[in-house]
Amino acid sequence: MSKASEREDYVSGDGQVGIVRERTFRHEDYFEMENGSLAEFQLRYETYGDLNKAGTNAILICHALTGDHHVAGVYSKDDHQPGWWNHVVGPGKAIDTNEFFVVCSNCLGACKGSTGPASENPATPGKAYGMLFPDLTIKDMVRAQKSLLDFLGVASLHSVVGGSMGGMQALQWIVEFPSFVKNALIIAATARHNAQTIAFNEVGRRSICGDRDWKSGEYLDGEGPREGLAVARMMAHITYLSDEGMEEKFGREIGVSKEKNFEFSVESYLDYQGNKFVDRFDANTYLKLTKALDRFDLVGEKGLDDSLKEVSARVLVVAFTSDWLYTPAQNKLIVEALHRLGKEGSYLEIDHKHGHDSFLIKSKAFLRSVRVFLNGIDDEEKEEQNADRFRQVENRYEVKKEADFKVIDNWVQPSESVLDLGCGRGILLEYLRDTKQVRGLGVDYDGGKVTSSIARGVAVYQEDIRRALGNLGDQSFDWVIFSRMIDELPQPGSVLLEALRVGKRVALSFVNHGYWRNRLHFLGKGMKIKNDVYPDHWEKSSLMNHFSISEFESFCRKHRSGSNAFEVGRKIYHQGDWVKTCSLWPNLRAGLAIYELSRK
Repeated sequence: MSKASEREDYVSGDGQVGIVRERTFRHEDYFEMENGSLAEFQLRYETYGDLNKAGTNAILICHALTGDHHVAGVYSKDDHQPGWWNHVVGPGKAIDTNEFFVVCSNCLGACKGSTGPASENPATPGKAYGMLFPDLTIKDMVRAQKSLLDFLGVASLHSVVGGSMGGMQALQWIVEFPSFVKNALIIAATARHNAQTIAFNEVGRRSICGDRDWKSGEYLDGEGPREGLAVARMMAHITYLSDEGMEEKFGREIGVSKEKNFEFSVESYLDYQGNKFVDRFDANTYLKLTKALDRFDLVGEKGLDDSLKEVSARVLVVAFTSDWLYTPAQNKLIVEALHRLGKEGSYLEIDHKHGHDSFLIKSKAFLRSVRVFLNGIDDEEKEEQNADRFRQVENRYEVKKEADFKVIDNWVQPSESVLDLGCGRGILLEYLRDTKQVRGLGVDYDGGKVTSSIARGVAVYQEDIRRALGNLGDQSFDWVIFSRMIDELPQPGSVLLEALRVGKRVALSFVNHGYWRNRLHFLGKGMKIKNDVYPDHWEKSSLMNHFSISEFESFCRKHRSGSNAFEVGRKIYHQGDWVKTCSLWPNLRAGLAIYELSRK
């Protein structure tokens, strides 16, 4: 296929928004900023898809530091540079323009058509603002975007979506306009910069200001501190990558350059990135935007919980394992604050080697997370979940066929709150939400299962159970549930005691290792039984602390008094078929035990 025909397919083919055009919104009134004001401003923007009559199907995409409004499509059939998120936005894509009206603006203070340091200053006709442009904040950007959305007739946002600086804007959106935003997808972001990130930014700024062509920001159009800006870009670009990704791509490969004396290929790569950047970006804009990032602080003196206390949006935070600019730990802090406040926040950590820029890479796991968060369970997700079933049920209502699920369903009362530890694909929480309007939170460490829970609209935290419990306050849930998973935990006894601190009651189900068939098999063959409950031989099995009903009862007796005292409530024992119940000699006859525990 020729390049020309490939371009034609790209412009008009399935899944493409095709040829787009940029527009300009002009705010002709006075605009108050946090550190100054503008007599007027403009925002360059693009839209994709159609706004519904109610004005409620809009998705706002917020771009990163050096990004812009050109998210998807091309400007002509000869344009070979599609939008920076073209693989995410379009008909039938993760952000589906058949369903949503998608908006992205070049943020206030940027240099791709929106008012910023490179724009003409009305007070000095023919001369740019330069460093006289007011010191910018993320809040200024968001308030300017709100003016644009009002102009477009958007009554509410179905979702705000952003990565990196865009993720900070998304955070500010749910704080600044909590009732306006229904959902927020925050990607590779942070509630505030740490000292290391501020330090990297300062080195970049110092490089620009130390360039003699910067001239205190009063350089002419087409001029400026090219070398200083290139070095700043090179420094920043290193933080966007990962050690593993750079080693795989470059290693110690010898670079070849006829014009420059580069010994290693990574040197040539960074030089290329730096020089390409200065041709499209303004140095004063870079200074103002990086300072805006450094100023952003939702923690402050009162703490992150105080900043997020009015949030009403459903939130998903996505982080990447190799991101060392805005680390997974920094992303988790956002969700943990929401959980402490009893709000609906989910966290997903995707294992990528591309570092901070992972959200720009075409990745199946990432695209799936975006799609299901915005759309729920669609046909593609149904196929994905059928490929590797966690619980063999046809739909969420058949969850009542599960022995322990049915008991827990009977115990949990309408409108109670439930923390499901080891929630798997979120089937139980989805069922309890839909039938009893419970407020639920799931915890699981498997990213695929976490994504499945997100598709079901279940709030879920991808984290070690012990850390998740440690973040939650005393008696913050009516129920904490362990459904046949506590034997997979290290030191399950201490985890159970911590669960009794967090929950008013604990529902615990476990397979009885003292069941008579297990004993008989070991007595006759001298080895562990292998069946549906114990499917793997010892050399393939995971860490399992198998225990019996008698052992568990002994644990309960030890904690009848003292600081960790609890009492046993209801008990239900199922026979080996996990259908019929039994009460006589349960340690011998029961295959499954279900207990209710509560603090004294």
